[in-house]
Order: sequence, then C-alpha cells, then structure tokens
Amino acid sequence: MTYNFFTVDPLDESTLYQALASCLEVDVDSVDVADADGDQDSRNWDALVLCDHSEVHGKVSRYLDIYVQDSVAHQPSEADLALRFATATQSVILYPAEENIPSAYWLVTPSGLVTRTRLMAADDDRSVYTIDAVESAVPQLPDVDVEQLPEIVRAHSLPTPIADAFSEAVAARRGRVGEPPSPSLADEPGAAFYRARISLEEWERMVHRMSSGWQPTGRYPGELYREALEARDRVSDVINELPQPVGAQLLTGVNQLDDEFQRFTQDDNGQTMGQSFGLSGDDVAGRAWWWKRKPVNLPW
Repeated sequence: MTYNFFTVDPLDESTLYQALASCLEVDVDSVDVADADGDQDSRNWDALVLCDHSEVHGKVSRYLDIYVQDSVAHQPSEADLALRFATATQSVILYPAEENIPSAYWLVTPSGLVTRTRLMAADDDRSVYTIDAVESAVPQLPDVDVEQLPEIVRAHSLPTPIADAFSEAVAARRGRVGEPPSPSLADEPGAAFYRARISLEEWERMVHRMSSGWQPTGRYPGELYREALEARDRVSDVINELPQPVGAQLLTGVNQLDDEFQRFTQDDNGQTMGQSFGLSGDDVAGRAWWWKRKPVNLPW
C-alpha cells in the first residue's frame, strides 16, 4: 500500500525510521528511508517499508512517499496512518483528500485534530507550497485563514430527483412523433430548458442539503448559499421562456422544493441575508421572498 504525506516540520531520517516502525508495527531494521534525490545504491529494497522523502518549501517541509509491502500485517488506511504518524512525530501531517481536486487535503495535528485544508503549489515552482486555508483553527498554523472550503461542497454532488423528473419529461416531449422542434427546449448552453435545468438542480441540491442538517459536516459556505438563491431567481426568470406545459412542469417542481425550503427557514425580512452578503435594506426589499428567509440552523 502507498501513502503520500506532507509534513509541516522538517523531520529527520531518524524520526522517520522510528515513527514508521512504530505506526506500522514492524522492526526499525525492516524500514528503509532515503532522500528521493540522493544515492539509491545503498538502499534496502527488500525492506518491508520503503520511504522516499523530498525537501519542499513554504508552509510544508517534507514530502513523503511511503510504500508498505503486502506482507506487512498492519495496513492502516491513509487517514489512520496519518493520525498515528502525526502523534508519533509530533508534527502536523497533510494527506490527499478523496475528491479529484489537486489542492484538497486533510490535515492532522499531533493532538488528533482532523480538518480540511487547501494546499496550493506555487505556479512557477512545484516545490513551494502554501497552506491557503483550513476549516478549523490549527494552533501550529496561527496565521492561516480559517474558512469553509466551497470547492469541497461542490465536489459532493447530491441526487436531484425533482430536476431529473423535469428533464425526463422534457426529453419525452422532444421525442414525440410529430412534435415540432423548439429551440427553447434544446439541452445546450443558452437554451431556456438548459438554463432551467441547471438552475433547478442547484436549488434542489442546496435545499436537500439544508433539510439533511447540512450533511456531512453541519456547515455550508455562505457563498454557495447565495449562489443557490441566485439559481432560484433564474428559475423564475426562465419559466415564461418555455412552452406553457413545460413551464408548468418546472413550476410544479420548484414549488415542491420551495415548500421544503420554507420548512427549514424562518422569515426575518431579509436581515440575515443582508448582513451575510453585504446587501442594503432596499436591495433585499426588492428581491424575491426566498431572500428574506434565513436557515433555522445558519451553517456559516
């Protein structure tokens, strides 16, 4: 099994040997640690645990590429090994998150704190990294911004059965024999149906996430909530651009979501949205009713 870690502290080879042996429950003599750019001839390629380390710069100091032979009985997950390794080395450890986002990492502290982080490589030098933000305050990184990472939420797509049913109904209409083609029903950028579908999906995902208690973290970035409100605006704007039966289907679907939205929000005359998004009272007053309600459990 392979593990890839960044360490905040510049761990020496002695520390790496001891930590890997302890965390993977093998003898120190069964571990081989070497500089990835150094002499490879004297390495023990038959070792149960092989670790290449590379010096990096910026907010992290070492990159570790760890390989554990299949014969090693203890094969922890990357998350479990990172937690053990952080404790053993008394260093902050970063490891790649599951999302297909190059900057998405998990961060683990020696005390056991686990949080999301954004690790950015310099555009002109892949050996220089910045820890751009964390979702929970990390004592060892007091100068790093604490914020919710919207790209993580975007990467976790939710089912959209209402939007899917609307799309299927429109597809069936397009496929009817004798049905004249309608440019507004094309599923391509710019067409009314396309804009309606995309906006309805975005509204549905946010509403379902809200009704679930903002799973999986209990938090939700304010900027994504605002984007969902704007998507709801676009649904209203596009209804009259669709043929009447299709517009009616869209209205039926969005009304279902609106009912769910109202169950998990409270009318505060737009005060929370105004404060959260820097909108004036007159601006909020001129917007639709969904801008004038706040989530019962504010997630940001």
